[in-house]
Order: sequence, then C-alpha cells, then structure tokens
Amino acid sequence: MKEIENFVENNHLQELRQQLEQAGVDISLWGKGEAKTLESLYQELEKGESILQMVDGKLELIRYVVSANVYYVSKDGCKLHLQEDKQVFKDGRIRHRRYAQPIAEKMKPDEEAKDAMIRCLQEELGLDGNFNLKQIDSYQNKIESQSYPGLESQYFGHRFEVILNDEQFQEAGYTEEQEDKTTYFVWEEAK
Repeated sequence: MKEIENFVENNHLQELRQQLEQAGVDISLWGKGEAKTLESLYQELEKGESILQMVDGKLELIRYVVSANVYYVSKDGCKLHLQEDKQVFKDGRIRHRRYAQPIAEKMKPDEEAKDAMIRCLQEELGLDGNFNLKQIDSYQNKIESQSYPGLESQYFGHRFEVILNDEQFQEAGYTEEQEDKTTYFVWEEAK
C-alpha cells in the first residue's frame, strides 16, 4: 500500500512541478537558503491550506491566514511581546526573522478566523484554556513569496491581539516541532 501511495504522491509532485515550470516559475532555488521545498508546497495544497490559481494570466499562491500579536503583562506592569525568532529546518538550514514577526497560521478550508486563531495558539505555542483575543482587522495583500521564490502570493488575512494569562505564560518562550522544521518564539519588551 505504501508503494502505491508513494507512486501517487510522486506522480502529483511531477504534475505540480510541470504546472509551475509552464507558468515560468523557477523552482531551482526552492529548498535552498530560507526557501521551502516543492514537497512543502505540495503538502500545503493537499491540506487545503493554500490554493494555486491563474490570476490575470499569472500563477498565484492564494492563502487565507490568521496572525496575532501575542502579549503578556506581568503583575508589575511590564508588557512583553512574543516574536517568532527563527525556524530551523531538519536539513540544517535556518530562517532568521528580520523583523517583528507575529504568530501566524494558514486557515483550513471552511474554518472561521477565530477558530483558526485558537488552533494556531494551541499548535504553535502548545497552549490550552480560554484565550483573551480580539480581532483587530482583515486585510488583503500580494507579495512575492519568501517561502517559494518566484511565486507571487496573495494573502487574505485576519489580525488579532492576544493577551496571555499567568498560566499560559512561559518566560523562556515556546517551541513548535513540525515534520520539516522547528520554530522558536521569544519574548521581547513591548514598544
């Protein structure tokens, strides 16, 4: 059964590669430096976390996302802001964040923004309980993907603000383990 699954997956990967190449996307840089692999994109598409579609004659990656600025306020009034510090891929590559990076997650098909934000806090930070969260706004933007160079990405997003309570706060920060990488989150004094 595993051999059949591998054949089907490899066949679909080849189709994805051909679709990208026909659209003029150079995937030779993927899986190098900070870029993700073709296999990572395939998994995102399979899970429904991203959509490839032609927009004005150009192939675009469409993503629905949630993000949050996560804060903790100590008893003495010190306000801390949680930042994504870096991602360390299993093959040894490291992606450092060059700017303040909020906690973010791709939405699943038919998932409400608030539910996706709660799932994000649970999966990325390993948190449980009731969350003090407030939706700030919604947005749409188009950028060239850092994860998939040469592929333009259109984001439809929802921004939140989250205040953690004493039980949810971990002074040392948080670590998310995934199949292909480990992501590290650290606290900084809020500005």
